[in-house]
Amino acid sequence: MTDNKQDIKVLIVEDTQFFRETLKKQIEDKLGFSVITAKTYAEACGLILEHGHEIYLALLDLHLPDAANGEIVDFAIDQKIPCVVVSGHFNESIREELAHKNIIDYVIKKGPVSIDDAVTAVRRIYRNQFVKILIVDDSQTARAQLRYLLSGYRFQILEAADGTDALRVLQEHPDVKLSIIDYNMPNMNGCDLVEEIRLNYSRQNMAIIGISGQGSSLLSTEYIKLGANDFLNKPFLKEEIYCRVTQNLEMLDHIEMLEDALITDHLTGLKNRRYLFERGAIIHNEAKSSGYSCVCAMLDIDKFKQVNDSKGHGAGDIVLKETATILKKRFGEHGVVARFGGDEFCIVMLCEDVEWAKDQFEDLRAEIEGHIIKHFAGPISITTSIGLTAALTDSLENSISIADECLYKSKVMGRNKVTVSR
Repeated sequence: MTDNKQDIKVLIVEDTQFFRETLKKQIEDKLGFSVITAKTYAEACGLILEHGHEIYLALLDLHLPDAANGEIVDFAIDQKIPCVVVSGHFNESIREELAHKNIIDYVIKKGPVSIDDAVTAVRRIYRNQFVKILIVDDSQTARAQLRYLLSGYRFQILEAADGTDALRVLQEHPDVKLSIIDYNMPNMNGCDLVEEIRLNYSRQNMAIIGISGQGSSLLSTEYIKLGANDFLNKPFLKEEIYCRVTQNLEMLDHIEMLEDALITDHLTGLKNRRYLFERGAIIHNEAKSSGYSCVCAMLDIDKFKQVNDSKGHGAGDIVLKETATILKKRFGEHGVVARFGGDEFCIVMLCEDVEWAKDQFEDLRAEIEGHIIKHFAGPISITTSIGLTAALTDSLENSISIADECLYKSKVMGRNKVTVSR
C-alpha cells in the first residue's frame, strides 16, 4: 500500500502530443503524482525496462506509430505493469481481447472529456488500495471469482461464507466501505443480512450491492427497499461489476465531501464553528467522566486589520492560512483546531498534563512571532494573543467564555502574550 503521492509514478504512452501533455499536467496538478511519458512503442519499452518496478500504473494507447496492434499492452503486462488502456479505437472484439489480457480498465477517447475520465480512473485506482470490500457468498468458488475480479483493481478484499460470518467480519473491520451480498445462503439470506447490517451502517457509511443467480425484479426491489444501494444478476462481466462498485464508492465519496464541506472553513481548511461546538462538547464531556482536563484556548492575531489595510485582503488571507497551518501541525492530532471567526481561532483538547499544555501554547506564541510570511508586497511578521483555560466548567460554552476573557487580558497587557485562567 502506497500513501505517499510523491512516490507514485504513472507512465503515459500516447502519440498525440496535446492529449499526452494535457493528461500529464492534469495528473500532476490534480493528483500530485510523478508522470513519465512516451510517444512510441520503442520509447515506452525503454522507460518500462528502466523504471519498471517504480511504475504504479500505465495509461496506454493501443495504436502507436511503431506498434499499431496493441503490442505495448502485451509488453507492459509481461513486465507486470498495471495497465489502463486509453484509446479512440474501440469495439466489441477489442473489448473481448482486452478482457483476456487482464488490464485494469479502459477509457474511450472522445475529446477533452476523455482526459477527465482518465484522471478519474487513475485517482480511483489509487484510492482503491484504502477501500475494504466484503464479499458474502456461501460458495467458495463464487467468492474466489469475485476476489479475482476485484483484487486486480487494488481493493482490500474480505470474505464471509454466510450472514453470521459477515457480521463477525464487520465487527472486526468496521471501516468496510462496500459489501457484495449473495441472496441464497444458509441460516440468513442476503436480504435478511442487509436488514441486519443497516441497523449499524447507514447508506451514507457503507454501500451494499445485492447479487443473485436467480434474480428477478421482485428480488432486486426487495434488496433495495431493505437497504441495498444496488443489485446485479449473475453472471456479470468484469467491467460491469467494477462500474457498479466504482459508482457506489464515488457516491459515498461525494457524500463524504459534502459532509466535510459543512464542517470545514473554506479559506483555512480548519474545522469551522459548527464542528467545534459539536465535537468540542463531546471532548468536554469526556473530560468530566475521564478525569482528564479539557483544555480550551482562544487565539487572536494581533493588529490583523493593519495587515489588511496596509497590504490588502489577499495578504490577510495568506496570514490566516499560514497561522492555521502552524496550529494544525502543532495541535491537529490532539484535539479540535477551528477557525472561530475572522482572525480568531479556538483549540479544544483532552489533556492529562496541564503544564504541558501551557508550555505548548507559549511555544506556539513564540513560533508565530518568529515566523516570517512571504508576500509580494514584502515580508509579514505577526504576533498572537492567547487565552487558555483548563478549568472544569459546566459546558464547552463556559470554557470558551473563560478562554476569551483570558484572551482579552492578553490584549490589554500589550498583546503577544499567553494568559491562563486561575
